[in-house]
Amino acid sequence: MKLNNIKTGLLLAGLLLLFGNVKAQDNPFKPEWFVSGGINGVTALNGSANNILGGKVSGGVWLNKIIGLRVDAEAGNVWLKGGYNAVTVGAGADILVNLMKNYTDENRKFRLNAIFGLGYNYYSFGDDYPRLSKTNTMSGNFSLQAAFRLNSHLSIFAEPGIKISTKFYDIENKDDVFAGGMMTVGVIYKF
Repeated sequence: MKLNNIKTGLLLAGLLLLFGNVKAQDNPFKPEWFVSGGINGVTALNGSANNILGGKVSGGVWLNKIIGLRVDAEAGNVWLKGGYNAVTVGAGADILVNLMKNYTDENRKFRLNAIFGLGYNYYSFGDDYPRLSKTNTMSGNFSLQAAFRLNSHLSIFAEPGIKISTKFYDIENKDDVFAGGMMTVGVIYKF
């Protein structure tokens, strides 16, 4: 079953890249590299009262007018129910899909992108946390990024989304999943 899921995922990724390349042939495109940074936050939507606030840096490339790839690194503080704290660091990889027709139009001030990704997080809890001291999780995320161009290189963005992860804070139910609402705001620099 896992092999079929992997094959399906690879097939979908291949189709996205193929579709993007076919569209790119209609209008030749030079890959666009970018870096971004901002403040990000996540709050649990299941009532567990855990909140994360931190920073996020990313780098990536638009392969054509439709498909882009980026990698992320993030770090932050976690506040848990009961007054407990944890520190988290993580990394991820995302596929970006342009939802606007003319991404490279020099006069376009607004861009809207759908973002699908996978991530890894490491959590280190304080000595007084009763359940565990350190744990790792994998997560999936979906977000929409609205970017407003300030000039030919610099944009500001807001990126609300949903993050699906395991309950890193609950050792008895650590394999159960929960959803978190997330928001990142920051700047993008395009080379």
